Amino acid sequence: MSVFEVIENRKSVRSYLDEEVNEEELKKIVETGKKAPQAGEFQITVIQNKNLIAKINDLALTGMKNSGNDFLVERASIEGYQPLYNAPVLVLLSAPEEGHGDINTALASENIILAATELGYGTVYLVTPTLAFLGEEREGLLKELNLPNGFIPVNGIAIGKEGVETIQSPPAEDIDNINYVK
Repeated sequence: MSVFEVIENRKSVRSYLDEEVNEEELKKIVETGKKAPQAGEFQITVIQNKNLIAKINDLALTGMKNSGNDFLVERASIEGYQPLYNAPVLVLLSAPEEGHGDINTALASENIILAATELGYGTVYLVTPTLAFLGEEREGLLKELNLPNGFIPVNGIAIGKEGVETIQSPPAEDIDNINYVK
């Protein structure tokens, strides 16, 4: 596929098959994150441990329910809702609490997402896993992830083979947000 075809084919996948992601392909996918433009440090953490993914999922779900954000509270109240969508791989992108971590990690995330799409994997860009790090479990989780000192998760990506979605999201709108100045 051309880069334009990959971008066109990319979509947010919110259901995954219970299949492992091929190790060689996974390494190839996450390495692309290091090739992104950057203006500072960031860390890519690839989580395949099902128990740790489940723990982050459950803490994120609790964070959603207690967020005070109407959308998150409503989404979290859907029976069977799982914020990490049972993905076999969770990639967390972390950065220092100060600086441009949100920008650096978003750029790296896009590379990872496009590479995964090219190799036939579904992905979804996530911010909800960061809610798992707001409560009393924060320090233990940060230690478990073995992040550099002062780094916190900024966003995440679920990766896996696409399953059948049970919770429908509205279709993406074709946003008219481009203007040309000549």
